[in-house]
Amino acid sequence: MNIKLKRVVRTPHSEEIAIFDTDTRDENEAAVNIGKLEVHYLEDQVVGTLLLWQEFTRGFAVTYPPGSDLTMDDVIDRILSEITESLGVASEYGIEIYYPAVSNQGFVSNYAVSGPDDGDEVEDDEYAATEGEEFEEEEGLPEGEPRDDEYFRKLQERP
Repeated sequence: MNIKLKRVVRTPHSEEIAIFDTDTRDENEAAVNIGKLEVHYLEDQVVGTLLLWQEFTRGFAVTYPPGSDLTMDDVIDRILSEITESLGVASEYGIEIYYPAVSNQGFVSNYAVSGPDDGDEVEDDEYAATEGEEFEEEEGLPEGEPRDDEYFRKLQERP
């Protein structure tokens, strides 16, 4: 698994980052979007929210069953290392992790839509407008499928 982070939005103290697995390709041969990360850089730490698409985590559990060399914890550690190992960025972080379905994710805005002559069209799918890579929404998996990964159990145990 080769994780690639792609900045979608940046402010002086925060970023929205799309997460891709470049080893997995969709029907258009584009890297598959596996989630997104929103981070805020404070003086002494990084805080934020990590969303890993439920479709990815379910497929991951099948591809890498318990006892595999790669765990979901490893994937999350790789992602968080990418954002905290930069020069001048605090290495301490507090990140909330969720597993929503990508089909439930959306983008709402009141941005003015530019015309085709401007070459800067705003689309509802926030990732489709990034450097020509388009990602179709995946259909949800059947309900009632058991979740069996460590982060899911940890989230369930939270107060």
